[in-house]
Amino acid sequence: MNGVESVVYVESVESIELSVAMTEIIIFEAQFDGGELPSSIGNLIHLRYLSLYMAHVTHLPSSMQKLKLLIYLNLFVDARCSMPNFLKKMRELTTLWFPLRIHDKVKMELSNLVNLETLENFSTEHGSVCDIQGMTRFKTLSISFNDKGCTMETLSSSLSELRHLENLNIYDAYKLYAPIVDEEGFCFDCVNLKQLKLSVCMPRLPDAQCFPFHLRSITLRGCCLEEDPILILEKFLHLYDVNLLNISFCGKRMVCSSGGFPQLHKLEFGGLAEWEKWIVEEGSMPFLQTLTVHNCGKLMELPDGLRFVTFLEELDMNTHTLKFWNKLSIGGEEYYKVQHIPLLNII
Repeated sequence: MNGVESVVYVESVESIELSVAMTEIIIFEAQFDGGELPSSIGNLIHLRYLSLYMAHVTHLPSSMQKLKLLIYLNLFVDARCSMPNFLKKMRELTTLWFPLRIHDKVKMELSNLVNLETLENFSTEHGSVCDIQGMTRFKTLSISFNDKGCTMETLSSSLSELRHLENLNIYDAYKLYAPIVDEEGFCFDCVNLKQLKLSVCMPRLPDAQCFPFHLRSITLRGCCLEEDPILILEKFLHLYDVNLLNISFCGKRMVCSSGGFPQLHKLEFGGLAEWEKWIVEEGSMPFLQTLTVHNCGKLMELPDGLRFVTFLEELDMNTHTLKFWNKLSIGGEEYYKVQHIPLLNII
């Protein structure tokens, strides 16, 4: 096609078969309920873009190893997927998405993919973290962590080689809510990391020096932390955005100390079922602008120190009880804590 790129949207296995003859296709997107992807997909040797996003694909053929010109491959399918070890042939890939659910016996080799910049849903159960050490162009990486296939210390060591990594997401795909991470092995020396998401169960956060110095955003989900995470997080000098969500903290009390969170602009709490008491000391979070508190049913009052957070522009909150709502409404006994905030969304 003389360099002209074509896009084909495929809705059935039969239409894939019809497309196979069109070897000039170099961009291909599949959206079908097919089960097994036909082996004839390997004939499309000029493909540059292949997406099976949310397609019902249960088996990927070994013939896909012929697609050596792919730069984008999305295997985020809507099924438990079986796949042979074909990715090591695709050296041009810059973006790769794995399926969320992969058959137990699948093992993938990725060490040849030195051009990867984005890797989503990499599983320590189905691949070796040592393979990612040579991927020096990485900017975005999400990892399904299973301590049966890898230790946090091994993972940390491999990630320390990724000098350009900016966005990192580590999660427990099985969501067992039992400790699988030993904070003593947790130390990420990723000098350019800006955004970190952790969704693995651990009793406490490691010390602040175990995190990248220039971290700007952190999101914790399902961590089941027993100790107040604020004691660690407020020491990060460059944090702009903090999100503590979905039983990330299982304790009852959190304290924001004077001088803590010197650059924080956004703070969100959500789904902290056991949280009862929040203390904010004067001089904490001096530049906080947006505060969100949702589904924290045992929190029955906002901290008195919130009135000292004078940059606060927006509070978005559900109160669970009419009594709590009345206290924060105009004329209520605790309205003084929030009266300086221009935008109040309290329900």
